[in-house]
Amino acid sequence: MSQKIRQKLAAIGTTVVFGFLLFKLLERTFVLIWVNTPWWGALLMLVVLFLLIDYLIGRVFGVRD
Repeated sequence: MSQKIRQKLAAIGTTVVFGFLLFKLLERTFVLIWVNTPWWGALLMLVVLFLLIDYLIGRVFGVRD
C-alpha cells in the first residue's frame, strides 16, 4: 500500500474514531463535564483527545510525519 493511501486512511480513521468517542462522551457525561469545566478547559481536553487518537491511528497505519 502506498504512503499516500496510508495517510488518507489514517486521516479518515482518526476522524471517525474521534467523532465516535466525542459523541459517546457528550451523550453520557454532558452535564458533569460541561457544567463544571471552563470553556478553555473543555477545548484543551478536546485537542489533547484528538492528538492522542491521531497519534495512535498513525502508529496503527504506519504513517510517519
